[in-house]
Amino acid sequence: MNLLKNRAFCVLPFIEEFQDVNGVCKVCCYSHTPIDTINSVETNALRQQILEGNPIPHCQSCYKLEQNKTISPRIRESIRWLRDPEIKSYIENWSPEKLQTFYYDIRFDNKCNLACISCGPDQSSLWEKELGQTKSTLLPRLDIDRLLTAKKLYLAGGEPLIIDQFKDLLQAVAAQSVQPEIVINTNLTRVSNEMAQTLGQIKNLTLTVSVDAFEKVNEYHRWPIRWDKFMRNLEWAKEIGCTIHFNSVVDAVTVINIDQLVKIEHLADMWNLTNLTTPPALCVNNLPNDLKPEITQRFEKIKLSRFYNQDPIFRSQTDAVITSIAQPGEPELLSMYIDQIDRRRQLDHVQYLGIKLT
Repeated sequence: MNLLKNRAFCVLPFIEEFQDVNGVCKVCCYSHTPIDTINSVETNALRQQILEGNPIPHCQSCYKLEQNKTISPRIRESIRWLRDPEIKSYIENWSPEKLQTFYYDIRFDNKCNLACISCGPDQSSLWEKELGQTKSTLLPRLDIDRLLTAKKLYLAGGEPLIIDQFKDLLQAVAAQSVQPEIVINTNLTRVSNEMAQTLGQIKNLTLTVSVDAFEKVNEYHRWPIRWDKFMRNLEWAKEIGCTIHFNSVVDAVTVINIDQLVKIEHLADMWNLTNLTTPPALCVNNLPNDLKPEITQRFEKIKLSRFYNQDPIFRSQTDAVITSIAQPGEPELLSMYIDQIDRRRQLDHVQYLGIKLT
């Protein structure tokens, strides 16, 4: 309880090793401020500041959420990990000489079969192809033996289920009797028979399924996904008994009908809403002013979700989006962004969204 009362404390900088797909290290996946390495003198000094209750710049994204009455990952992750007696003891007795990694967040390849409009070439090879870019950096080799000793592995990309080294890692996990918790951030559109068999052998598996809107709006946003194929794979995932966590980006496109995901929420065990902040053009406050009342009314139907009534985090995220829609924005930025997408992909967004944004 003393740790949780510390308004600067977060467990992740003490237990997590995170490196972004571009090779940049950070204290956790939610931070926007780089560090040199996880075990440097400077990074250990940051940990000491946290223990002493002093906020650090690297955690501003969580502090800002808390100022806006939203339950932040800092709070959520700390509560979750401190339930583990080993982690609690480790933090209470922490020193730089005893630094230990329990949780690996692995993002090293942008190989992906989708080009979501809220994403970009750093996280999607299909975006690279669309923009005529090529990736020049060599991929590091995963130390699978080291990773197998962790309590938790989080795999993201790119699309983890089509990245070769992730396939090897998951097969190694499936072959063990003692397995780490596995969380895979996936678009769930490419599940081979071999991968399906491997995932079925993992005892503690969570699929964090990226689904941002319903049917045609989702197809526009997560181009070139096909809704019917996605739904077949989602129903398969439910059948194998893994935990399913919906992860939805709320922006000026998905907000149009994200409320309709309530129709399929029975397939999810958890649901997280992320109010998009980048690229800035897609922020919900950039919706045309004449559309805001209708869009707000639509979005508020998400309050019918069982998660809104049962999960205070989901409720705080929902309420924060409603507040954001009402803020002044720059509709012309949204219009230009959508126009560029349509021109490059030879699409008409109105046919997908039912609303004209340009």
